[in-house]
Amino acid sequence: MTQPIHVSRLETQDYKFQVALPSGIWRWVTRLDVSLGMPSLEVRNVTSPFGTLRDMVPIPGPVITAMAESITTILQAFAPSILVSPTGPLSFTLTQGQGVSMPQPVSITNNGVFGSLLAASITTSAPWLQVVPANLTGLAFNETGSFNVTADSTALLATSSPYSGTITVQDPAATNNPQTIPVSVVVLPPATITVSPNNLVFNVTSSYPSPFPPIPSQQFILSNTGPSGSQLTYLIQKLIGNSPWLVSFTPFMGNLASTQTQAITVAVAPPPNMYSGVYTETLRVSGFSTNMIQDVQIQLIVS
Repeated sequence: MTQPIHVSRLETQDYKFQVALPSGIWRWVTRLDVSLGMPSLEVRNVTSPFGTLRDMVPIPGPVITAMAESITTILQAFAPSILVSPTGPLSFTLTQGQGVSMPQPVSITNNGVFGSLLAASITTSAPWLQVVPANLTGLAFNETGSFNVTADSTALLATSSPYSGTITVQDPAATNNPQTIPVSVVVLPPATITVSPNNLVFNVTSSYPSPFPPIPSQQFILSNTGPSGSQLTYLIQKLIGNSPWLVSFTPFMGNLASTQTQAITVAVAPPPNMYSGVYTETLRVSGFSTNMIQDVQIQLIVS
């Protein structure tokens, strides 16, 4: 193989090869073309012992093998290099049985020489650790691709936490193959939602056509009564929804560690034209936990 020309930005370079057979010497040029960023290789200018190769002239098997080997030789001379970011460790915190986490992105850059091509495969060391996609191919010099990492706590136990795993990025052609990224997963025990009281009653007397008098707000207490280490991420919503008189319930979302409580303030304000009667709405407290939901009934009695 001839020596490459050293230039600041190579676009094409021809490499001359030959193989000797009993019938004579076969010669050809293998061209490396990186003018479009994506390297390509082409065998051209084939010369047989009898002159320039013409159409329909069969090429002997050993020559074809040597031509393929010439491409491999050039690819080895332009080796890629794997650059991952972040290098780790990746950390996840999940509740036992919760399922799949939000994804964390990882980028892979071909940090090799100009003209190299990176074909990376990504594998994990544990079934609870997933990567998508599992292959990033065709990364030219300085080109970057990315994959997402998720952890699945469905089959993981808080009593065995934390869990450790590894992501491996491989390309046998890379000069620094393989590269690994450590992963840590902390598994928390599930929370339990407790509310007290589970019903609030508001009373007001109509003074139509004058507006209703102000109605004092009331509270119920939301608690995480799960074991030590549990975390409750809660959300409160109207279950029925047809209750414009129930004007607020705050805070309607938040996080509670084990044994923590939060007072939820409920305010009502009936419109002036509201008829006498008993009006009911349900506030549903939800969050991943042992009991998943708890309801608080809100009643407004207009007399």
